Amino acid sequence: MTWPLRPGSTADAAACHAAYVDAIRNGTAPFYTPEQAMAWAPSDTVEDWLPPRLADGTTWLAEAEGAVAGFLTSSPSGHMDLFFVRPRWRGTGLATTLYDAFAAWADGRGVTRLTTNASHLARRFLEPRGWTVVEGETAVRNGVELKRWKMARPVG
Repeated sequence: MTWPLRPGSTADAAACHAAYVDAIRNGTAPFYTPEQAMAWAPSDTVEDWLPPRLADGTTWLAEAEGAVAGFLTSSPSGHMDLFFVRPRWRGTGLATTLYDAFAAWADGRGVTRLTTNASHLARRFLEPRGWTVVEGETAVRNGVELKRWKMARPVG
């Protein structure tokens, strides 16, 4: 399947939030418990932190069946902030399309190092693409611990 991408903005906050919630609540097992998924994505309405993060960097998104199927955001320095694909669209090439747009953008801007805080799923996606774990960490979201990894990859 071909995935045309478009730039995202704060106007897409509700649609991106819906994709974020779906990806976490319905797509993170067996790596995170239902309690962890609900702590990570507790609200069905847009949380206050999302619109500023969409505004602060670059967002790529893809739509299918009238909804955001997946999206990726990056800070100007090349920090991949949010990278979520709805479970229904996993295995279709969407994650690769989003990632390739991000990598090409970073290369074109002269970014020399990409960074992220990766979940179990993101780590499994990124490692075959040359990313390495810098260190593991435990994030606390709404009082619940979530394992993640600081990862990096040189550009070029």
